[in-house]
Amino acid sequence: MHLVMVRSFLVATLTASLAIGGALAANGTETPTVIAEPQKAATSLLPPKMVNPLKAKSIKVKRKSAVVFTVKNPEIWIGKVIDRKIAKFVPGGPNSSYETYPSLTLRKKGTTSISLTDGKKTYLLKLTVS
Repeated sequence: MHLVMVRSFLVATLTASLAIGGALAANGTETPTVIAEPQKAATSLLPPKMVNPLKAKSIKVKRKSAVVFTVKNPEIWIGKVIDRKIAKFVPGGPNSSYETYPSLTLRKKGTTSISLTDGKKTYLLKLTVS
């Protein structure tokens, strides 16, 4: 009977220890438990601004965001940013197992012009980054 009580005590102790994040080693001593904390992003990013260059004439966006051009056949689009200190054009197309739209990476605050072409027609847009 005494052995059953000791065994029940050990099972209860082990269960309680695991429930609160600890663990018992074979010799009955508690071992520390490492709990992983989620990493916070170094900077808070805003969602990208989706732009149809066939309809838009100007784009106003915050610097901690990005601009994504929603176009058909993204791989054929070519872009040029007049002031490359403000933004950088990133071509679209196949990327491993998925396809990306052409986009702009925003570098600093300011205003510049962008030209986008699908090989047939050129679209001019004004970009304001705040």
